[in-house]
Parts: sequence; structure tokens; C-alpha cells
Amino acid sequence: MSPHLAKLWNSLQASLSFRPVLFVTLGITLGLVLPALDQSWPAMGRHLRGFWLSTYLPTTPDSSRDVLIGMAAALVTVMAVAASMTMVTVQLASTQYTPRLLARFMADHGTQRMLGVYLLTVVYLLLLLGVMGTPSEDPQGTSIPVLSLGVALLLTLFCLVLLPYFLHHAARSVEASSIIASIGREIIRELERLNVDEVQELSTPLPGPAEEEATVITTRETGYVQLVDYARLLEALPQGVHTVRLDVRTGDFLFPGLPLLSLWPQVSLSEQQRRRIHAALAVGHTRTTQQDVLYGVRQLVDMALKALSPAINDVTTAVMVVNELGAVGRAVAGKGRLGQGWWMRRCDGVTLLRPGFGLIPFLQDAFGEIPLAAASQPRVNLRIMEVLAEIASVEQAPAMRVALVQTGRAVYEAARLANQRERDVRFIEERWSELQKRATTPSTLPCETVH
Repeated sequence: MSPHLAKLWNSLQASLSFRPVLFVTLGITLGLVLPALDQSWPAMGRHLRGFWLSTYLPTTPDSSRDVLIGMAAALVTVMAVAASMTMVTVQLASTQYTPRLLARFMADHGTQRMLGVYLLTVVYLLLLLGVMGTPSEDPQGTSIPVLSLGVALLLTLFCLVLLPYFLHHAARSVEASSIIASIGREIIRELERLNVDEVQELSTPLPGPAEEEATVITTRETGYVQLVDYARLLEALPQGVHTVRLDVRTGDFLFPGLPLLSLWPQVSLSEQQRRRIHAALAVGHTRTTQQDVLYGVRQLVDMALKALSPAINDVTTAVMVVNELGAVGRAVAGKGRLGQGWWMRRCDGVTLLRPGFGLIPFLQDAFGEIPLAAASQPRVNLRIMEVLAEIASVEQAPAMRVALVQTGRAVYEAARLANQRERDVRFIEERWSELQKRATTPSTLPCETVH
């Protein structure tokens, strides 16, 4: 799938109306097919009258219409309650945590399915109401679509049973622990898709053949890099190109005219070739967690900063965020990549250079702002020190352990300058000493993170 099709598919899935529209289509199909079956095979209706469910079905067209109107009115009321609960949940998540969680709630599959079931049932009842009382070949009068009415009754009962579950789901979805765990699982899944076995790490600031002139392709769009299809990018390269360097990473914000990628040697590109190269990247108005691990980290950090703000002052939520960042940090440490340089991969005679990812950029994003906001909250800083020590116990690379110590030193300095109580400062100094000790004697056990 091309990046643009993948972007379209992701935006459809993130839309609150995607699955409800599919359910409405199914409701229209049922509303057209089932009454036709009742009219085509009237004997089936007489046969269904023998089941116990038929006791609860109306026996005349007038009573059938009344029952259908009552069920449709009741479900419209229930659907209004469900929609109100959804909007309250979205508003609460936006104000209590961070606006970056709005897309997550709008894309919740459970909410979309439940709203879709309500819409399916209402549409089906309205269509069935339209065929009640139509003439038929029955000499005794108007036939009753027994099968259609039975399905309408079952759907209505299912919707009423679904309402308590929907209320529980809406309330559970705004719990801080559920949101934090969901974001953490998504980051871990994205890390598992990150294949670093075939890449070689480079420490040079800007790699590339220095003895040759490069062809620089600039950006044409404004927005965030959402997806990069590296296979499609390599296929779009003209003949003779032996090295390509991608100058942006997923999650970067682009302006028209900025360097997008560089090709060696210098080649002449037609407009069609440039379009094919640009088609290998999807640019949108918002960041996504797909191929962008740091955006998930950003959401967690924003939740912690909002929790530590004077208006909220929820230290427990900030500690839960630090715990989840620790789990993610252990998974990042398990990748064994420095992450501050470039990754190089050779494919079919072409060298692909792209910005790397690893523990250092993760530490910068995860623990760069939280210690400053938590300077007066020793509980948060103590937990950060403990998490850094846990990551250091499984990290094998000396450069990574140095980065962990430097991050811990910044946390320690922020806490020391906050004029905290002597007892709290002493606890932080103990955690700081433990971090330094763990960083000098890493464990040989493998790093495993389970959610």
C-alpha cells in the first residue's frame, strides 16, 4: 500500500463516522432484503410463528407500526445519550489530559461500533416502518413480515443491553491508567516494527559522498511527515544513483523549499520522477504514532505536564506516566542503537541514509521537561531516578549509560535548585547514587517489556 493510501486509510479509521457509516449501510441492506424475503416466502413467516419469540410480535399492521414507532423513538433517545457521553468524554480528555488525545478517542473502535449498532437499528426500523401495510397477494389482508419484525425486536433488545456497557466503556476510557497503558502499548508495538538488524550506525554529522556533488530535492508541501515507504522511494530513484540521504524523519514539520533528500551522483530529474519520489512520503496536518515513536512519547509527556500544572496538581498521574516511560525506555534500550547519528542500509546497490532513533532522543523527549515541572514534587523526581536506574541495569552500551547518568544529573540538579526539604533532597541523592552505581555495573540479563 502506498503511503498516501495508507494515510487515507488511517484517517478513515481515525474518523468517528467511519464504522457508523458502514453499519448504516448494513442497516439499509437489511431493511431492503428482509422485507423482500418476507414477501417472497410467506410460508416462512407462518413457520416462524411457531417459535416462542413470535409471542412478542404484533399480529396486525397497525400494531406493528405502533411497535416500530415506539422502538425507533426509544433508540433515538438512547443514541442521543450515547452521543452525549462520547462528546463529554472527548471534552474531558482534552481539558484534563492533553488535546493530542482527541484523535485517540475519536478513533476508538468500541465507541464507533456501538454508535454504529444504534444507527443500524434505527435505520432498519425506519425502513421497515415504510413497508408496513403495503398490499400483498394474501386474500385475508395485509401480510405481517414476521422475520423482519423478529430481527427488529432482537436488534432493539441488543441495543438496550448494550447501553450499560457503553456507559462503562465511556467512563473507563477516560481513566488515566487506561489512557497511559494504551499509549504505552502502541509505542511498544511500533518499536517492535522497527527493524534495526539490517542497518549500520554512522556517527558523522551529515553523511554522504563528499567528493561528489549531490542533487537536492526540496519539499513541496507543508505539514508533518506521517509515513515513509522506503521500498517505494528506492524504486523511484533514477538509474545511476548509488546513494540517497533522507534529510527528514517521520514526525518532522516541513516547509516548502526545505531539503527533503539528497541523491548521489548529481542527476537530472524529470517532473514525473520527482512526483514519484514525493509520492513515497505522506505529509499531513498532524502527527501519528505510526513510524513515529516520539509522538507517543510526546503524548505521555504532555499528560504528565498537564497533571503537574497548578490547575490540576495530580502527582499520581505524573508518576504513572513516568512508570510507562520507563517501560518504553527498557524496550528502546533493548534495540541497542545510539540514536543520535544516522542509519545506513544497502539495498540493490543503493545506499540509503536516514536519521536514526534510539535511547538518546528518547531520553531527551521523555525526561527533558518533566523534571522541571516536577521540581517541587520530590515523589515524581524520585521515581524518575528509579526508572533511569532500571533502564541502566539492562543497557549494555557505555555511551547509553553515560546518557542515562547525564539525564539523572539534570533531574538531580533541578530537584536541588527547587529548595526542597532536606529529607527529600537526601532521598534524591540516594537515588542519584544508585543510578550511578547501576550505570557502572549493567546487568547481563536480556531486556523484556511485556504489556
